[in-house]
Order: sequence, then C-alpha cells, then structure tokens
Amino acid sequence: MEDKLQTYRQPIITATGIILGFSLNVAAAWVPGAFKSGRVLELFMAIGTLIHLPIYTIVMYRMLRRDYPKEHAESYYRRTLTLFIVGIVFFYITIVCTMVESYMVRHT
Repeated sequence: MEDKLQTYRQPIITATGIILGFSLNVAAAWVPGAFKSGRVLELFMAIGTLIHLPIYTIVMYRMLRRDYPKEHAESYYRRTLTLFIVGIVFFYITIVCTMVESYMVRHT
C-alpha cells in the first residue's frame, strides 16, 4: 500500500524538530536556576515542560512511524496534527505567561 503521509511527513517533522530544539534550549537555560526564587513561574515552567515535551515526542514518533494504519491514514494524520497544534499552543501559552510574570516581578 502506498504511503499517504509522505507529502506531510517532512514538513511536520522539521517543524517539530525546530520547536523541540527551541523548547529544550529554554528548559536547559531554566533548569540551573529552577525553584530558587519560589515564584509561580517556576511551577508553571515545570508543568509546561513536563506536558509539552512528551506531546512533541509523540508527534515525532507518529510521523516517523512507517507502519501506521494505512487504511486510516487521514484520521491518523488528523490526530497527529491535533497533537502538534495542542503542543505548540500549550508551549506558546507557557512562554507568554512566563514573559508576563517576569515583567510583573521586575516592574513592581
């Protein structure tokens, strides 16, 4: 059976890899000073990282998987894309809230 996801595979893997790299860089910069200030930001970043990274790991696995159910390729891709969007929205909200919280702490 033909690979119906071939045309979608490369763009989503590239995007997922870039976002994973960025989020791991953010996490690596955050971890050395984590939980020293007692701010809400610390817990929020931890929860955001613990949810976002596994979601994107699952997205990467689903797109790299060659033995996906080919008779249900459209629904398989739709679910993977939904996970991708949920992961990016969650990470974006985490970053924006972190920026707002940092701004408020520095300007009060």
